[in-house]
Amino acid sequence: MSYDTSAIRQFILKTFDDEEFRSLCFDYFRDVYIDLTTGMRFRQMVQLLLDYCIRHDQIDALMAALQRERTVLFQKQFAPVQDAPSLTTPQRNPRQIFISHATADAEIAHRLAADLEAAGWSVWIAPDSIRPGEKWVEAINRGLEASGIFVLLLTPEAVASRWVNSETNVAIKMEHEGLLEFIPLQVKSCQAPALWRTYHHVPFRGSYDIGWQALMARLNPPVLPSPRIQVQPRQTDPTLPPPPVNSHLDEKSGLELIHIPAGEFIYSRVDSRVDSQGMADFFESIFGSANKVNVGELYLSEFWISKTPVTQAHYQRFITANPNYPVPYDYADWTKPYNWDRQRRTFPQDKADHPVVLVSWHDALAYCGWAGLYLPTEEEWEKAARGIDGRMYPWANGWQ
Repeated sequence: MSYDTSAIRQFILKTFDDEEFRSLCFDYFRDVYIDLTTGMRFRQMVQLLLDYCIRHDQIDALMAALQRERTVLFQKQFAPVQDAPSLTTPQRNPRQIFISHATADAEIAHRLAADLEAAGWSVWIAPDSIRPGEKWVEAINRGLEASGIFVLLLTPEAVASRWVNSETNVAIKMEHEGLLEFIPLQVKSCQAPALWRTYHHVPFRGSYDIGWQALMARLNPPVLPSPRIQVQPRQTDPTLPPPPVNSHLDEKSGLELIHIPAGEFIYSRVDSRVDSQGMADFFESIFGSANKVNVGELYLSEFWISKTPVTQAHYQRFITANPNYPVPYDYADWTKPYNWDRQRRTFPQDKADHPVVLVSWHDALAYCGWAGLYLPTEEEWEKAARGIDGRMYPWANGWQ
């Protein structure tokens, strides 16, 4: 439907004052509200709103908002647009994704939304998902109540955004209540709030394609084969660790994954008193039996973990599959056997089975995204490395 923008402008100027207009923008057109400055004249603000609505095809939304805020006066001058949007609580859709992003990150957010919809997911994203005549707060509440997954585009701008903070903190509370899943995407390097940092971040820095693969692996985790107990000969030396069981060779990464069954284990902390004893005493206590303090039982769901650290050979698969992935470089003497250069990574054959070095946390996340895996939590690492009964090592309390 076409509208006379001149008539709309005059209607706003006659029926709203400065503060009422700012409230209108705050409730319905948040991007415009952000651009309103203290010294801006009323006519300038109105024109800014009209220009925004024309550029973003939001005239229908503006008319619906005006009808809702000035019902009687609106009906005298214009034909009714539509009924006010329903405020009933929608049914939650486990395959609907709420995308939270700062205005500065709108381009990548909408690219992600389009790709998710093409992959068969339903998406809620502002301002596209806001209905004509619906206030922002109402729309956000509807989106949160209807979504099964909350995706945060984590950037410095998002951390600084009051609205992104509000949405994210509500989403984390809902995640704790079991209502939705919270997934932060690491788009740019930033210092996120402490609570946000406790979640596994999907890597989106540097390469959108790798980030997309990582997100798909998170949303559609691979189905690993059911654990099969391998019958092993009885160990004659009780001090030796038992052979691993329930293993699975991951074809893409080449890693041997070990199944850790669900259940409780004794969770421990390092005794902080060792920090004051000096480095020698610290290492002595590490390999002794008194540096761990058990803090109680903790339940973990089943998971799989690599039998070994990622090696040079494993990481080479990732670099080969992603030739444009940026690699770091370092010219210190100790790095020469693992030489990075400015263009590529070399992989000396005699170091193929050595743990990969000179990789950042973001490189590790990118590797996991490509492989369809994730970095283990502290609790998962401890259960896999120590066992379930509080011993220092899987075999006993003494170092071997």
